[in-house]
Amino acid sequence: MTDTRALSATRTARLAAAREPGARGHAPPARRARWHPLLLAVHVATTVSVLGADLTLLALGVAGAAGADPLTVYPAAHRIGAWLVAPLAVAALGTGLLLGATTRWGLVTYWWVAIKLAITTALTAVVLLVLVPALGRAADAATLPAAHALTGAARLRLAVAPAAASALLALNVALAVYKPRWRLRPPRATGPS
Repeated sequence: MTDTRALSATRTARLAAAREPGARGHAPPARRARWHPLLLAVHVATTVSVLGADLTLLALGVAGAAGADPLTVYPAAHRIGAWLVAPLAVAALGTGLLLGATTRWGLVTYWWVAIKLAITTALTAVVLLVLVPALGRAADAATLPAAHALTGAARLRLAVAPAAASALLALNVALAVYKPRWRLRPPRATGPS
């Protein structure tokens, strides 16, 4: 009987805490840092911009795979990758790390945050280490004589990579919107046990 009362008291305390201002991941307005809304806005803007730029790479990749002029497609794709996608991906990762470190969501407290962190980190590394160099090689190959032209398989890879990245970025958006409550760690005790 005592265990049931203790469990009921714990549930009541959790429900009361959930009703407090700021319980959905942000400090109450009086304690929230003034820079937090700006950081959140920059994070959302950079993350959505990465998705938009990646969809542009997908459109160019599909055009290239469908036989569009490589001299038109791949230099443009390389510039978009190097000048937009790479810096935006780094900014999205950096602002996401700052938000995770400064809100109750944490970096590895909830599954959805850990999944977003893993996806963003992996995609940023792939963009910097694989995609931008591959697009640079494709842009260079587009300017070479026909003997060194891009193969159909190479063109297809440059369309499939942004498609996979766009799907993962869309998953990140869904996780950020729905915020499943799955926890990696149990909540910390707030009072004496």
